[in-house]
Amino acid sequence: MAQLGKWEMRWAKDAHYNLRRAPGVIRELESAAESIASDANAGQLERGYVTGSRQGAPKGTDGRWRTSVVTTTIEAMVDDARNDTLAKLLEGYRI
Repeated sequence: MAQLGKWEMRWAKDAHYNLRRAPGVIRELESAAESIASDANAGQLERGYVTGSRQGAPKGTDGRWRTSVVTTTIEAMVDDARNDTLAKLLEGYRI
């Protein structure tokens, strides 16, 4: 609790947890992951880069939503190992 002069501010216990799993936040994170996977898959014979999306385990009021892009084919694994594909794409993408 913070006191600001005669005002008192109280944090809503689940506010951060609920914000992190709000539909707009999830949509933005999933969109970013799909964009990275799509760029990584350009030129691939198969869709070797795929996305995942889930909420992290809550610790107190935490539980951030997480998205990931992973390799699922040998071609994608070799491409990422040789070219740092995911690292380069992630470096250029900011939400």
